[in-house]
Amino acid sequence: MKPAWIVFAMAALAQWVVPLFGVWQHEQVVARGVTVKIQCLAPDPYDPLRGRYLAVRPQETNVAAPPGLPSDEAVPVWATLALGEDGLATIESLSLEPVAGPTVIRLIARLTPCRDDKDKAWVQWPFDRLYVNERIAPEADAIMAQRLRDEKTVVVGEVRLLDGRAVLTDILVDGIPIRELVKQKAQ
Repeated sequence: MKPAWIVFAMAALAQWVVPLFGVWQHEQVVARGVTVKIQCLAPDPYDPLRGRYLAVRPQETNVAAPPGLPSDEAVPVWATLALGEDGLATIESLSLEPVAGPTVIRLIARLTPCRDDKDKAWVQWPFDRLYVNERIAPEADAIMAQRLRDEKTVVVGEVRLLDGRAVLTDILVDGIPIRELVKQKAQ
């Protein structure tokens, strides 16, 4: 009877340890990661199953493919980001082998299906949403809808990078954090 209790205790402990380890990793990236800014496309603010968030789609999705990228499957790659004069990060290179550096991020890549761009890879970023407080979500939605009607509006995702992991920490609209825009409008 004792081994059954040991197995039960291990399973119960694992149910707590695994999620807590994920939270700890997330917080380590936020606390110690390098901040980069990535130009994004228009966000979409609501999903009834997952709650209020601002969807973030980095603008850069097609880049030069690394040598040896398989043509029939999506594989993990390591992207080295370079900071431009405008302060925005872009993908400098992709590698199939792990690389280290403060501005390295792990992505998923596959060759683009277009015949014209056989040397290009489509990349999937490891973040796609920024969750916002339920109270400010409707106002953030209204602000984003209003601002995005203007074609000159620039949406930027502020991302923290650490050891290839990435955490989206904020969305900037024309250089102002979305939460700050909501506060300004409330005043």
